[in-house]
Amino acid sequence: MQGNLTTPRAVPAASPGRESEGRAADLWARVALPAAAPEPPAEPVAAPGLRLALSLLEEGALTSRANRSCGSYAARAVPSAGAVYPYEFAVLVMENGVPTAFRVDVDRRICARLAAGTRVTTALDASMLAIPENGGALVITLTRPWLSMRKYGDRGYLYTQIDAGHAAGNLLLAAAGRGAAGALRLRFPRETLSELLEAGENCREIYSATLIPANPAGEPSTRWTVHDDTDRERRGPTWRSWLESTCWDSLAGWTEHSASAALRTVAAPLARIRTGRRPAGGHSGLGDPSEWPELIGTRASSKAFTGEPVSASAVWQAVSALSTPLQTDLPDASPLSATLVLRSTTEPEQNAVYRLHTGERQPGSLPTTEEVARACMQQRALAGAAAILLLHVPRTSLAGAGSAAGTENLRELAFRCGALGQLLYLGANRATVGVTAIGGFDVPLWRTLAGLPEDEEILYALLLGRPDDSGIKFDRLATAHAQNER
Repeated sequence: MQGNLTTPRAVPAASPGRESEGRAADLWARVALPAAAPEPPAEPVAAPGLRLALSLLEEGALTSRANRSCGSYAARAVPSAGAVYPYEFAVLVMENGVPTAFRVDVDRRICARLAAGTRVTTALDASMLAIPENGGALVITLTRPWLSMRKYGDRGYLYTQIDAGHAAGNLLLAAAGRGAAGALRLRFPRETLSELLEAGENCREIYSATLIPANPAGEPSTRWTVHDDTDRERRGPTWRSWLESTCWDSLAGWTEHSASAALRTVAAPLARIRTGRRPAGGHSGLGDPSEWPELIGTRASSKAFTGEPVSASAVWQAVSALSTPLQTDLPDASPLSATLVLRSTTEPEQNAVYRLHTGERQPGSLPTTEEVARACMQQRALAGAAAILLLHVPRTSLAGAGSAAGTENLRELAFRCGALGQLLYLGANRATVGVTAIGGFDVPLWRTLAGLPEDEEILYALLLGRPDDSGIKFDRLATAHAQNER
């Protein structure tokens, strides 16, 4: 390796007398950085579809007006395990009548034009996708597992999938809030599109495709610029960690191919929720879509919970958001189920464990504050949660037993978890209840506390309660506190 480039470099054999000198030279070669290539001239963002996509990304994934962010961390519209946000975006639109693909750098607010014309058309045809007409956009979410795995190890791959589900689901909600319902595709061929977007060679994988119809609402900030990157020969060397390449190689066989392409999308809830309670107001689920932009813009993760009881009706209002339909290509039936542990409300008679897919109330004792802390990997700031939502599946659905029709792979199950988690965040915001999500928890203990079968695996846990904004989100620090790392 030469520094952190993936280009091999010949290193001459050292004689015994010069061994230490050779080692020092090799060390310096590894830590040295390549020269930065000059950036192409910047252009304004002109294509209507690209402007639409960027404004939607700003609203649905990148920015938030919430005032409960932690210290120097800027609030985002979606949460992420450890605040690492292990995904990025590409956008395919018509530019001057030509299909064009852009890679989006959300931190620098730069769009790089990767390809245009026939190559883009060929990739779209092979993927059974199309750019929406009259100024619409096709937004591709790509995951970069290394960003999460370097902190959380192998489990970071699951966090990556769930985090991307939060973002992709929220893009749909942001579009619907503008009166232009989008559609999300998870089941489509990815190989040719991945080559076009240079995904695999850069340790990325395509997660989802969101079709956004043209609509007049929203303009991106003027900070965005475009530069042309279609000539690969003009690009300079790219810094890339050999550690990331090694991590990527270790994932061979992990990434699962989608089921047969589903060309039809349907608006349906992502989980079967039966509470036996009528939602407040005249709207089911998350309520009136015209109110969603405000909910998205003010969403926040709670840092801690006070331990004081909360209104059971507020918790149920938050949970009712899970029944909000989203337009996807996933099947109506899913192995994913939800269980609510309602343990500390102002109406003690409602405290119980509920199987939300059946509406059944389970008998038995409820977890103590100490047990909640243990089950959350000793994250004691969360021990005062009033309610815990667990998303779980039978273990057999994770074992790849699934080539049968209607089964779902890990990406699809994790999307359901992330999108449902985002709905719960927004529902909690609407109900003025604190909420936070965790991916690191004691599965056997939670299984016992919630009375789940031994063959049930919990993928995601979300906690609700009265927020304590004086707390600290320790898992934003370098140490993986969510996994009890010391």
